[in-house]
Amino acid sequence: MIRHIRHLATGLVLVAAAIASAPAMADRPPSQVVLEVGGAIPKGNLGNDFYDTELGLGIKSGLEMGFRWRFFLNEAWSLSPAFHFLNSKDFKSVTPEGDDFRIKPTSFRYTLEVMWMPGARDASFRPFAAVSGGLFRNRVEGFHKTYDRPFDSSVNTFGAMGRAGVKLGAFELCVLYAWNVFDTWNFFETGQAETYDWSHTGARAAWIVPFGGEGDSQK
Repeated sequence: MIRHIRHLATGLVLVAAAIASAPAMADRPPSQVVLEVGGAIPKGNLGNDFYDTELGLGIKSGLEMGFRWRFFLNEAWSLSPAFHFLNSKDFKSVTPEGDDFRIKPTSFRYTLEVMWMPGARDASFRPFAAVSGGLFRNRVEGFHKTYDRPFDSSVNTFGAMGRAGVKLGAFELCVLYAWNVFDTWNFFETGQAETYDWSHTGARAAWIVPFGGEGDSQK
C-alpha cells in the first residue's frame, strides 16, 4: 500500500508542477477563497457494523466543512491548498453491563487540489473535475470491543480525493470520492497492525467569497 501512496503522491506533484510551469495568461483570473460544506456516506470499516465486524465503527453519515484558497494558473487550470474537517455522526450503544458508550470518528484533511474548469470565464454554467491529495489526520474517541475501557487515538496518513461538478455563478455543486486507507496499531486492539478503510462518497456545496468581485465575472 505504501508503494501505491507514493506513486499517487508523486503523480499529483508532477501534474501540479507541469501545469505551474506552463505560461500563464496575462489576464489570469484573480485568486478565490471558497467556503465548502457537504455530507458524507462512509464506506469500508468506517461504515461497517460495529458488532458483526472486527474493525467496523458503525458510522452511517457525516458532515464535512472546509475552505480553500484557489490560485488560477490560466483560464481553465487552478491549484488550491485546502482544509476540511469531517465530523461523523456518533455510533451510540450500550455495553453488556448496561453502560452507555459511543464511537466518535473525526478526520482533518490538509490537501492540495488540481482543478480543470473549461469554458468561458464569464459563463454562468461551467463543469469541472478535480483531484487532490494530502495529509489526513484520523481520530477515534471510542470504546474497545472487549468493553473493558474507552480509548482516544489518532493516526496521520496520506489520503486522496476525486470530484466532479458544476459552477453556477458564485456557487459550486459536486459529488466526490475520498480514498482514506491506512495501516495502524491504534484503535481496536487485535494484537497486530490492521488496515483500516475510511473511504467515503459525498456531495458538497460551495460559495465563492466575493472579495473584490467574483473572479469569473471580471475580464
